[in-house]
Amino acid sequence: MPRHLFALLIALALTPLIGGCKPTKAERAAAPPAAAPKTDAAPAPPPALPPGAKAGPLDLSKIGPHDEAYAHESLSPDEWASVALMYQSKGRFGEALATLDQALARYPDEAHLYAVRGALWLQLEEYAKALADLERSLERAEDPGVRVNYAEALRRFDRKQDALSSLDRALATNPDYLPALFNRGVLRFELGDEAGALADFDRAIALDPVAAAPYFNRAAVRWALGRKQEAIADLDAFIERAPVGTWKATARDLRTSWQEQLEAER
Repeated sequence: MPRHLFALLIALALTPLIGGCKPTKAERAAAPPAAAPKTDAAPAPPPALPPGAKAGPLDLSKIGPHDEAYAHESLSPDEWASVALMYQSKGRFGEALATLDQALARYPDEAHLYAVRGALWLQLEEYAKALADLERSLERAEDPGVRVNYAEALRRFDRKQDALSSLDRALATNPDYLPALFNRGVLRFELGDEAGALADFDRAIALDPVAAAPYFNRAAVRWALGRKQEAIADLDAFIERAPVGTWKATARDLRTSWQEQLEAER
């Protein structure tokens, strides 16, 4: 089995996403093109309001960053981020990036905005841009979720020891932070530390026995260690928990292959 496991992307909304479930380049190419962010343009001025008028309550299901019903100055950094994430959830990545560009023009020292834009660049496989934004975020505020994404960006440049240090730092802040444990297990496995990887995946499963991905990764580690029956049992646990999709089919094919190898050894 190749020495490559699931990795997690964190901090688009600071919730985990399984790597591989993000839109692929082919899927993005097939989708209608998003509007390109105007990085060289000044932020649009806020709409004029009658004297004494106030923007109404924020309804993220209806509002976009240029909606005439709301003044730009009424949006907090978190509300700007929420608008960007609304666009991201609909696959409108250009508009999400443009929203974050405008938000950062207004709030240039807001760590969370850099974290969200960095996570979005990471999702879009723009790793150099992701690394720069995540570094800016961490310079302003330490955050274990941002550390996980920063480590993944470093890993994409094969800076695996630096990535490992970033995850260690996240776990020093929160020893039970599952995304950091999970991704550290991935890195340890790639670096040849099967025992360390197994310990991290054991801990991840103990913290959240319902999550599917750690079972797939632990199966790979157990198989590499020669614990083949346990590896197949972990694949069964993954298949039981995983949603229908490519990874579930991959796990079923892998289980068939492993079972055939076991039977051939008897």
